[in-house]
Amino acid sequence: MQAQRALEAHNKRKHEPFTISQIARMTGVNAKAIRYYESIGLLPCPARFNNQYRRYSISDVNRLILLRRIRCLGVPLMQAKSLLIGASDVRCLDVQQELLKLVETRLIAIDQEIAELHRLRADMESYQRKLVDCHPDESQAFQVCADMSCIAISNENFEGKEELV
Repeated sequence: MQAQRALEAHNKRKHEPFTISQIARMTGVNAKAIRYYESIGLLPCPARFNNQYRRYSISDVNRLILLRRIRCLGVPLMQAKSLLIGASDVRCLDVQQELLKLVETRLIAIDQEIAELHRLRADMESYQRKLVDCHPDESQAFQVCADMSCIAISNENFEGKEELV
């Protein structure tokens, strides 16, 4: 949708430069974020009008649309930096192929995160069952509790992890 708006705007204005507020509207990326992306090198510093306002091209608009998509996918921005910087000088197909590599890498990372969460969930369920099955002395105050086995259950099932309590 944003790419289409950017293309329509470009077709109307051909080679006219855009202001930061215009590209913010076209791309859905606010002006403050655009300036931030420039400051960290994800976007090149734009040319300036005589009044020192930034002048952006359709290439900058396309780069911002790509950057926004990369952010939505959860790809770390610094991992996409070379793609964003070089996007102006390559074919659309090259950008697509590079983006595909980033997405594949992100999918692998997501699968690893999911596996870690499944392991954590299994550990939590095991700990929960042990807590339910354990019956501490009901009359003893915690501050003088001599038998902590019902609270600080052995972490034999939690190998390589810090104690849960």
